Amino acid sequence: MLSLKKFENDLKKLGTDYFVNELQFVPDIASWADKNKQELEEPHMPMKLVTETDDALTMVVQSDVSEEHLDDVVRNLGVRWSVRDNVSDLEKKLNSTKKRLAYCFLKEYARSLQKFEGDEILEDEWVLDEMDYLGYFRE
Repeated sequence: MLSLKKFENDLKKLGTDYFVNELQFVPDIASWADKNKQELEEPHMPMKLVTETDDALTMVVQSDVSEEHLDDVVRNLGVRWSVRDNVSDLEKKLNSTKKRLAYCFLKEYARSLQKFEGDEILEDEWVLDEMDYLGYFRE
């Protein structure tokens, strides 16, 4: 199991860049979603972006996840991305926990942007472009 709290500073830095004011760690994101009547768009995503009552953005993060859990997120991305590009190896591109968590964070953020109108491929493209801009692929 990976403790995502170990990556709290990395996630906070992303939050600062994208106006996410708070991180909230929960033991199980699915249970939290059920309790709070929130829909999880992708069941393997360990994060959920929510708006608090004062319009502040909070990223709810599952405290601990398995490596397989994050592998599934990348595999799902790879399946979607193969429609656009079947040459890129996204598992090699997202080759660290830090990169995979940045992808998860930015993907949740992208879902909140109306300009994509729920188009997952456009969201993924934006996320990968943002990660490139932020230097994740130069590490």
